[in-house]
Order: sequence, then C-alpha cells, then structure tokens
Amino acid sequence: MHPFRNLLLISLGRASSFRKDPTPGDWRMMYRMARIQALLGVCYQGVQRLPEHQMPPKDLLDRWAHVAEKIAEVYHLHQQRVNELRDILSHCGLQGCILKGTSLSGLYPVPESRMCGDIDVWVKGTHESILDVLVPEYPVRGIIYQECKVDFFEDVEVEVHFHPSKMYNPFLNARLQRFFKQNFPFRDGETLTAPDARFNAVFCMAHMFHHYLEGGIGLRQMMDYYYVLRVLDPADRQPVMMELRRLGMGHFTAAMMESLRFNFGLEEEYFLCAPDAKRGRKLMEATIQGGNFGILDKRNYEKEDESRLHRFFRKSGRVLSYFFQYPREVAWAPYARLYHFFWRLSKGYLAS
Repeated sequence: MHPFRNLLLISLGRASSFRKDPTPGDWRMMYRMARIQALLGVCYQGVQRLPEHQMPPKDLLDRWAHVAEKIAEVYHLHQQRVNELRDILSHCGLQGCILKGTSLSGLYPVPESRMCGDIDVWVKGTHESILDVLVPEYPVRGIIYQECKVDFFEDVEVEVHFHPSKMYNPFLNARLQRFFKQNFPFRDGETLTAPDARFNAVFCMAHMFHHYLEGGIGLRQMMDYYYVLRVLDPADRQPVMMELRRLGMGHFTAAMMESLRFNFGLEEEYFLCAPDAKRGRKLMEATIQGGNFGILDKRNYEKEDESRLHRFFRKSGRVLSYFFQYPREVAWAPYARLYHFFWRLSKGYLAS
C-alpha cells in the first residue's frame, strides 16, 4: 500500500499504524502530497494517532503541528465571519445557505482540521435582485452565471452564489436548477442555514463534476463526499442516485465510488451505485497528478498576456479531452462558454 494512502486511512480512523515503518523520505513525500491536496490538517490528526516509532522526523513534525494550528485558527475565524455574515444578510433582507467546506467541515470528527478556502453562500433571489441590494453597500466583482465575489470582510473571501452549481448541457442544467429550486434548504425565520445530506449528495457531486472537467478536483473534495455519504439516510441513497442519473452524472458517480473505495476505504453499504474501475482510475490519476483544484495541471496555467480567445480555446480544449468519458456533458462545453461570454457582455459584467 502506498504510504500516503495508508496515512489517509489512519487519518480517517480506518487504520492505526503503517504496515511498514516510513522513512524520512517517505514522510517528506507524504507531507508534500498532503499539502498539494489541502489535507495537512486532516493528515495531522492521523500523525497524532501513530505509535512513537512511526512518527515523522522532529523538524517535520514541528512544522506540521504549526501548520495544523494555523489551519485551526483560520477555521475559527471563518466561523466568526459566518456569524457576522448572518447579521449582514439579515440587515440586507436576504436569506442565505452556507455551501461546501464551511458547512461540510461539521461532518469531520475534528472540524477545525479541515483546511478552509473561502466562504460560499447561496443567496435566495435572482441575479438582479441580489446585486441591487449588495452593489450599493459592498464591493462586488467577478460576476458570472453562478456566483460573484463580495468584499464583506478584509481577511476572508466570500463568494455569493446565485446558483449553487451549473452544467454545460443546457437541458441537464435546467434539470439541475429545477432540483435546486425544489429543494431550497432555506427555512422561514432563518437568515442563514446549511443543506441537509440529501441536498449535499446531489449538489457536491455536481460541483465536483463541473470542477473535474473545467480545472480539476482534489482529495479534499472527495473526503467531503466520503463524510456526506456516511451521514446520508439509507432511504435516500436510491432517490439520490436516480437524481444523479437524471442529471447525466451516473458514470461520474460510479467513478467517484471507486475513488472513495480505494482512497478512503468506503464500505459497500454506503455506495450510491456499483464502482466503475476504469473511469475511477482515470479520475484518481487526474486527482493525484493535478492536486487540489488542478493546481499542478499545466493545462490550467494561464500564459502571460493570454488573450480571451486563447483562454477560450485552452479551457475548452481541456474540457473536450474528457469527451469519450462524459460526452453528454462535454459536447456542450464550447457552446456553453460562448453563451456565458455573451451573457456577461450583455449584462455589463465583463468589466466587474
């Protein structure tokens, strides 16, 4: 077993030690992989469970402990900002729902071990109605179909979502947006809420699928889904899988089950469907080689003075490389990107 995979299983409490004592070189490699996958905090929980003779070298252990402490500090800062965001939305007369990591960290045995990114909040309303409220009060930038960045705070980035996620295929995207509208996690009298496991089982898969095609995903997003599946009501597994198939994500879900089984030891009782070994291997290769959100994938590197046209062909070419795996979604990517460009142009959002 690869040492890093062994460390993941230890971190999840699925193993208590390494089968073979790691060398200092192994530890440097594992630290680098945990950093690339944004799992340093989670993996440090595993390190703390190890017997003394399998611990990392002291200099690396001290550095790891320091990083884990900083990750926990950022987590607590994010929790504070979420509470402040609740008051801001209430003042603006808006309702929101915390998405992704800030919400999912609560599923982890040690929530503060999950490395935070930004705060994602889905706000109820149309683009126009939300922006009419926010633009006069706060700096708003990067407006696209599903989200924009709003500078509520100086120390934490917040993305306000008009839609939790999207798809390239317009017919499947219409189904996805219908699912979101029909399963609003907003509750009367509450300004800021969090989705339940059934909503997250669909939303997180759609989010990962889109990022996998467009830029890449990492093991942190997969670990989030591991925990989502473990709290999903058994009665909801079949309805969730039916919804994912309706949304054209059946094959990707099967690939994800293979990855969760191999990397994290997810038991068959939690599967949404039978794993697809072939697509799963391709997904795992891309995840390991590309790092968190594809930070090591050269196809994502923007060249100096890159024009909009060149960027369009570079990003479209990356998506099209997955055509034979997921043709139903990928074939629409160039048209969807063109439509999105002209939609932003017509709305005056390109300069934002």
